[in-house]
Amino acid sequence: MNDKKILSALSQYEPAEEAYYKLYQANPYDNIPPVRDWEDFVTEYKKIMKNPVEIPTEPISDISTYFYESQFFSPQTLVPQPPSPNAFDLVYPPVANSECVIFKHLRYLPVFDHALEFVKLVYVVRGSSSFFINRQKYRLAAGTLIIVGPNIVQSFFAPHEEDLVLNIIMRTSSFEKMFLPLLMESNELSDYFWQMLYEKDFSSILLFDCKGNREIYHLVLQLYYESQLNHNHSLLIINSSILLLFAQLIRNHIDSVKRISDTDNKDTSSKIFQYITDQKSVVTLSMVAEHFQLSKGYLSRYIKSRTGYTFSALVQRLRLKEAAYLLINSTLSIEEIVFKIGYTDVSNFYRAFKETYQMTPGQFRKLYH
Repeated sequence: MNDKKILSALSQYEPAEEAYYKLYQANPYDNIPPVRDWEDFVTEYKKIMKNPVEIPTEPISDISTYFYESQFFSPQTLVPQPPSPNAFDLVYPPVANSECVIFKHLRYLPVFDHALEFVKLVYVVRGSSSFFINRQKYRLAAGTLIIVGPNIVQSFFAPHEEDLVLNIIMRTSSFEKMFLPLLMESNELSDYFWQMLYEKDFSSILLFDCKGNREIYHLVLQLYYESQLNHNHSLLIINSSILLLFAQLIRNHIDSVKRISDTDNKDTSSKIFQYITDQKSVVTLSMVAEHFQLSKGYLSRYIKSRTGYTFSALVQRLRLKEAAYLLINSTLSIEEIVFKIGYTDVSNFYRAFKETYQMTPGQFRKLYH
């Protein structure tokens, strides 16, 4: 479907949007700060109410302080589904047979603080949106794309008819498997995702200004269409399109990306993680401790607290990531790869690789070739 038709469908008001619009039109709530639930919103709304309007006693749409993967993604093994008779039936799908779901952010939805168990990309198709993190407000113009990791308290507000914002959500639990080629890159975006996967209290957000990039605009609209269509081959198309989207960000916008974080100590954590990553084939705990002038005991506890992994488990994970990359992108023999990534025992490498990727290195190479 062409972009104009998709945009036309997105512009139509959903029942929830119409209900929110009635409340907003009667008493605009632009200045109500982020709230936690419907009861809080109603309390704040009544404070600013000058024109009488019936206020629903129950939330108009799904509202929660935390959204789980099980609320959006099917827990069953993913299988192709027959095409939907209407490509736009699923505006806010409660359960979808996919690893990725794309849906419209409801216009006039009040500013509700919430966190997610999964990864979210937000793209402003048209108009603008206000984004809140840590009570800080950022205006997102058309063409802005942000990436929000799990467990980050956030909220959005799009209070105009022309505002069209799309959410792309992806399972964190299968992110590494889905987007392995992306994680094999070495840039700000891949570093961001590795930190997101490994750091317990990760709370950074990436902001890209993609204004004028028609390829990203087209990709996001087509992703929405495929997500709603739910065709036999939609899963493959969606995953491939998201990789193309990431590739566009890396090629055209990685040098100007902005990182927003609510704490300063992430810089230290990122530097330690980056050093371990760069030196993974030869790194030892003593090397890292000496480089950052820390005691080995403190560093060991710090890494465990930040990532959930022991130092040795983290290094093994990074080495196996490098092995997976080389299996896909080089002609090196498996034995050569084992030596290159710092393993001294081939049998230990085979066992660790199979535990991580559920297949042997040889099977893995065949899968991606």
